[in-house]
Amino acid sequence: MKKSWSQFLLALFCPYGMFFCIELGAETKKDPFESLHGPNIYSQDYINNQPGVLTLGELLKSVEKSYPLVLAAEKLLSETEYNYLAAQGAFDLQFKAMGTTRPMGYYTNNTADSMFEKPTPLGGTSFFAGYRIGRGTFPVYDGKQQTNEYGEVRAGAVFPLMRNREIDKNRADLKKADIDRKLAELSISKLKIEVVKEASRRYWKWVATGQEYLVIKDLLSIAKNRQTQINERIKLGDLPRMEGADNDRAILQRESQLVSAERELQKAAIDLSLFLRAPDGGLILPTTDRLPVGFPNTIEYKKMDMEQSIKIAWKFRPELMDFEFKREKARVDQEMGFNSLKPQVDLLVAGSQDFGPGYVTKAKPELEASLVLNLPIQTRRPRGQIGAAEAKIAQLDQEMQFSKDKIKTEVQDSISEVIASAKRVEVTRSELELSRKLEEMERDRFSLGDSTLLFVNLREQTSAEAAVREIKALFDHHVAIANYQAATASVLQIASFPAIPEK
Repeated sequence: MKKSWSQFLLALFCPYGMFFCIELGAETKKDPFESLHGPNIYSQDYINNQPGVLTLGELLKSVEKSYPLVLAAEKLLSETEYNYLAAQGAFDLQFKAMGTTRPMGYYTNNTADSMFEKPTPLGGTSFFAGYRIGRGTFPVYDGKQQTNEYGEVRAGAVFPLMRNREIDKNRADLKKADIDRKLAELSISKLKIEVVKEASRRYWKWVATGQEYLVIKDLLSIAKNRQTQINERIKLGDLPRMEGADNDRAILQRESQLVSAERELQKAAIDLSLFLRAPDGGLILPTTDRLPVGFPNTIEYKKMDMEQSIKIAWKFRPELMDFEFKREKARVDQEMGFNSLKPQVDLLVAGSQDFGPGYVTKAKPELEASLVLNLPIQTRRPRGQIGAAEAKIAQLDQEMQFSKDKIKTEVQDSISEVIASAKRVEVTRSELELSRKLEEMERDRFSLGDSTLLFVNLREQTSAEAAVREIKALFDHHVAIANYQAATASVLQIASFPAIPEK
């Protein structure tokens, strides 16, 4: 009898004491979730720093290093790096050679000509150097093919004076390839923002479902611990048998709720495993012993600056930088159009020297300069190219403005979400405290015979529902923070972004 009253008092004063209390006199059983037992999560919420707990930071490191979509995006960056290397190949040193022989005919001769060419991005200038030799008899009109005995060495350069001076196809392709590299980096940044936001949401969902599981398990534990005391009071005639049946019904109801809560916890863990990965990329299913025992504190939303947040988002969101680079790419096409409208005026300067015995006229070094003129008569192609580029820039300007407006609304909505969810946490916390007080009062009335188990069960269920609402409010709040960080791109600018103040 003494032990029964001890159990009754324990159930009375520890309505949510499943973390410290076990049923007196019952055989201790290994529970698959017993590693969850810890401080009362309903008394206050706090960050769990116990060893082995899966933190959000650990999850995000796993995402960055092993998440397949992030790795695939990085391969896109490698592709653009190779494309940039290919564009640089337009300025590679080239070697050309040609040999000709005429063994039969009135004129018999042999010639060989080789030359190195080096285009450069320096004002479109290209350099060349070569060697040629001609032996035999040549007609008068081919006299330049003949050299002295040791051949001729020549070198020179081509200087564009108008067209191709500021830009040419090779430099345009190189600029575009460089812009493509930057666009690929922005694609990775955009993907990381979305992946981090989704990974954070799934992490907090896993934490929330773990806490909800504990609420239901605690609720079931209360009903089971109370069963012995109810049976004792029924034997003494202090309670009708209906109360025992009602408690049995409550146990079955809560066992059903526990099965559903366990399923939700397993589903949340499976969903989270898509982001939690081993270094080799394999999925890691988080176990219950890695669950935090509570949520971090809500942030001090009153210190959030709307205008500052919008400015930060406009500065760091990759979408806006993406439009900037696309405009640069269109401006390259525009410059190429203006370049094609210019007349081609190229200055060619070359020097040569024959060596060895032979013609006296070829013994001295020669220097020549030529002016090449190519004047476009009809200019439909460049004018069309310019018009298309200007239309593209105008289109991008409009899209960029819309994107800025969209980002602004996303930041405003995320801050509103953070504020509303923080207020909900405060309200649900107050509701939970009041529900507990009413539950304790109802339990006291029941112990004095002024209430029934039905009302006690209703009070307990109401308290549990209030606890679940608090957990959902905390979940919504931390998801709202993740949305805010995504909206302002603070995930990519941790060092330069001001820390979010906590209460």
